[in-house]
Amino acid sequence: MIRQLTINNIAVIDTADIEFGEGFNVLTGETGAGKSIIIDSLNMLKGERASKNIIRNGETKARVSALISVSEEAGAEILEATGIDAEDGELMISREITLDGKNNIRVNGTPITLAMLKIIGDSLITIHGQHDNTSLLSKKTHIVFLDRFRQSEIAPLLAEYRGLHRAYKETLEKLENLTQNEQDKARRADMLRFQVDEISKADLRPGEDEELEERRNILENSQTIADSVNKAYSMMYDSGDYGESAYDMLWNGINELEDAADIDSSLGEIYSSLRESGYAIEESLRSLKRYIDNISFDRSELDEIEERLDVLFNLKRKYGNTIEEILEYYDKIAVELDTIDNSDEMIKKLGKELSELEKNREKAAKSLTNARQKAGEEISALIEKELSELDMSKVRISVKIIPCDYKDDGADDVEFLICTNVGEDFKPLAKIASGGELSRVMLAIKSVLSHCETPDTLIFDEVDTGVSGHAAQSLGAKLYDMSRKAQVLCITHLPQIAAMAGEHYLIQKNVRDERTVTTVTRLAEEERVNELARTLGGASITDITRQNAKELLQQAKEYRTKND
Repeated sequence: MIRQLTINNIAVIDTADIEFGEGFNVLTGETGAGKSIIIDSLNMLKGERASKNIIRNGETKARVSALISVSEEAGAEILEATGIDAEDGELMISREITLDGKNNIRVNGTPITLAMLKIIGDSLITIHGQHDNTSLLSKKTHIVFLDRFRQSEIAPLLAEYRGLHRAYKETLEKLENLTQNEQDKARRADMLRFQVDEISKADLRPGEDEELEERRNILENSQTIADSVNKAYSMMYDSGDYGESAYDMLWNGINELEDAADIDSSLGEIYSSLRESGYAIEESLRSLKRYIDNISFDRSELDEIEERLDVLFNLKRKYGNTIEEILEYYDKIAVELDTIDNSDEMIKKLGKELSELEKNREKAAKSLTNARQKAGEEISALIEKELSELDMSKVRISVKIIPCDYKDDGADDVEFLICTNVGEDFKPLAKIASGGELSRVMLAIKSVLSHCETPDTLIFDEVDTGVSGHAAQSLGAKLYDMSRKAQVLCITHLPQIAAMAGEHYLIQKNVRDERTVTTVTRLAEEERVNELARTLGGASITDITRQNAKELLQQAKEYRTKND
């Protein structure tokens, strides 16, 4: 549960510290006071995207943080998903956003990513807003509601079905590709066979083109090479004008140094180094002489190389930029050609696989349908029970499951139907005319789902739209009942709901130092009476409205005492 929420520089809130209670908490305030800022701040903690536009005017950054007590179940889930341990059952989560759009997110002082924050937020907090009522009208969401209701039974069946459905589609695609127009297939095979033969006859070898280009360069410059090596050899080994070559002069010098080294031992290392160099030069000159003796220029070899490089160029132009890419392409088309050549056998094999997958998919879809039908009967009864407690005792709910073509979530179209008056037919939820009825139906569904989903904190943002009178009291009682299993935070305009809460917070907008600021204040008992009186009677608070407020608080206290 959220124990403490701190907001800094978000919209018109400069600083707000809110300590929430364990059970049912409500926030009230006049329209435009800044209640939506609280929801935006909580969404930031859930890992939702946040715009830099939320930063308070004149500030460079905004920050929201919360101290959250974590249940053992949620803590284990978070640890497994993110590796973050809720020390002593608590998490301190903070998120800061700057004008340049950067996020600084920490949990217990450790930096984390936005994706990790979303995992943590989804495990701990569920926010139900006014948009949920709209989603209830969309038939597409109904199958999600139903599958979540019996997730432990339906999820494994759905996973099995999806695996079979995916395999069926993949096999069908392969089969359709093989059974394409015979003329197209024959033309494709002829083209592939020509390409396979052309590449195969070339007898390619990786790196061959680089070797050939290097050899061609040598042959094209063979005369230059010959002139250079002959001149070098002559300069180093042939006799000069003084009757000695560079080679001879080197060794004469080495021999002279030998005599000196015999006298001065400090020259010994120099002498030995020069002598080793002399031997190395001697061996290199022998190698150079062998190169000169074997050097030749064969025009026919150059022509052969040019012809081979031309073959490789044409293959690269058609099949790949390198020999390696050409060989990869060869392997690919060889497999495709083999598949086409053996397509009749492959078609038979795939046909059998497809038939088996079809049977298994049909069986899995039926199991999924049966589970949904059972879940539909159960959830209908539970929703009706919840609605009865919300002053809609004569309303009936039916979950209609209609067979449809196979799709990713099965072969079922699911729709929740409602009958609001005795003797009338069941109609789609979209036909509900009253916003108050829609709000109560949504809350009833959420209440039922809360029994199979147990987030630590449930947040309701003005889900009481269109509700008033005794129905509002019933709605407040229902929210209180939900708060006995999880912390509930509710933003409301209705005094009947606000009175039912254990903790009451007032959101007010004021002007301070010529700037608009929003404050959040925890109300004491007498302050609660005044705030409830305001919501009952508007701007004018009278003794009658105050008395009515006290009666609401007393009725709520009696309900809590009776049901605790």
